[in-house]
Amino acid sequence: MSFALAIVILAGFLSIASIWWLGLVLVAPIVFWWSRRKTLRRRAAMDQPMADAWEHTLATEVGYFAALDDDGKERFRKLVKVFVDEVAITGIRTDVDDRTIALVAASAVIPIFGFDDWEYSGLGEVLIYPSAYGEDFRTDPSSDRRTLGMVGAYHLSGVMILSKPDLIAGFANATDKRNVGIHEFSHLVDKQDGSIDGVVRTAATEVAIPWVRWVAEELRRTPGSNEHIDDYAYTNEAEYFAVLSEYFFDSPAILAEKAPDTYNMLQKIYRQDPKRVLARVPRRKRRVGRNEDCPCGSGDKFKRCCLTRRHRGLPLKK
Repeated sequence: MSFALAIVILAGFLSIASIWWLGLVLVAPIVFWWSRRKTLRRRAAMDQPMADAWEHTLATEVGYFAALDDDGKERFRKLVKVFVDEVAITGIRTDVDDRTIALVAASAVIPIFGFDDWEYSGLGEVLIYPSAYGEDFRTDPSSDRRTLGMVGAYHLSGVMILSKPDLIAGFANATDKRNVGIHEFSHLVDKQDGSIDGVVRTAATEVAIPWVRWVAEELRRTPGSNEHIDDYAYTNEAEYFAVLSEYFFDSPAILAEKAPDTYNMLQKIYRQDPKRVLARVPRRKRRVGRNEDCPCGSGDKFKRCCLTRRHRGLPLKK
């Protein structure tokens, strides 16, 4: 708006020299529309109703979303709708259903939820593969399938590739410290300053310097067999940041307990505290095994007691 107004004012002054300069006034509305087009499109996307299947997936499979308060959930929904509107999600020899779309979008939103204004500039498409793949992007049995996800470079610049089963698995286990979707999107958070090097633009100097020193010390040593950090983190600075990021968001309480200083640095980098957020997620009741003692206290095995009564439609013992 200010730029368009400046054109009108400039045209007024220049018209003193020649009446033809008033033609700039006609340009002002076009400039205003051009400068606002992305904002208007995003607002339109936010105003669209949330797909029921997306809502169900977020509520049942994304613990981070489930733990947010009402205002936080509404903001999360808006960011999901904007992401899906702006980034194509395409299946490669696999279908992309609503569950997959919601989990890709959640992977994108969680790392940037602490930032007021963020966009994954340069990302145009997320490719969903039916399984892990090799360096040649092949998924057939003859290939060396070890890659679960990656951010493209060179001819694949602007593209992210994710293995569908591993994307889903990342949200299924809340204690394994792994989430391939968050891992890859953290690379894009890292890339916002122009390079994927493990140093994030959002980090203030007081945390960036200690982080760089810490990572340098970590990469100089040889990790032992009882490490709580995945060995892949020790590949380089960028992978260390990505691995610690998925750890930070997937199992924050464990990271805070085992490495409080590292947790505090990541908390400042991402400007959020997932340990506090996820503490509000209600614990799921543990399933009773068939051969365990029945929880009703009868002394019988579960399979011979309340499980049998449940199958027969009989009331359970109290």
